[in-house]
Amino acid sequence: MVKRKMLAADEGLAEQMVRVAEERGQTLFSLVNEVLEQGVRAHDMGLTLKRVVDERGVVEAVREAGFVLAVKTLWFDVVDGAFKRGAKRSMLKKWRETGQWYGKFFVAKKPENSIEGFRDAVCNLMWGASEFDIEVKNGEGEVRCISADFPLSYTELFSAFLGGALEALGYRCTEKDVSKGVIRIRFKVEGEGE
Repeated sequence: MVKRKMLAADEGLAEQMVRVAEERGQTLFSLVNEVLEQGVRAHDMGLTLKRVVDERGVVEAVREAGFVLAVKTLWFDVVDGAFKRGAKRSMLKKWRETGQWYGKFFVAKKPENSIEGFRDAVCNLMWGASEFDIEVKNGEGEVRCISADFPLSYTELFSAFLGGALEALGYRCTEKDVSKGVIRIRFKVEGEGE
């Protein structure tokens, strides 16, 4: 026999859960137990359900935008090889153009907070970076990316991607510092301070 325990919930949320259960062909009891079970699983993994759902949303957005997962060492080897065989200029151009496309994608997808959407997407995909952040305050900001694993070629290409994205998001670069595994880009809203 299954023992039951009464749980209190906000009336609006309870009504939404009833609707979800009906749409899924479940009982409210089974849906609530499923949600609670997943909440416990997330907790045991050191996560919250909010974080799991938010990150899944980002993964869906970047999947829709055309990102793919690749083995890091293979990716770096391919990029480094092409970069060193004389394709540097064309690769930098392509990465910048791709960054511009992704910046425009996030402007179209999340016009009210496109830079935050872009930052969250990159943060969730930069598993190898020890630090990645984009801070914006009063029309100025800074991108910081640090990864001991990034070869210089990839660091330069990724900085071109970020520069293109910032441009499409309505910013212009005011200072750029790129060295093996370290990117720092300062920027401001396009047209300000000119």
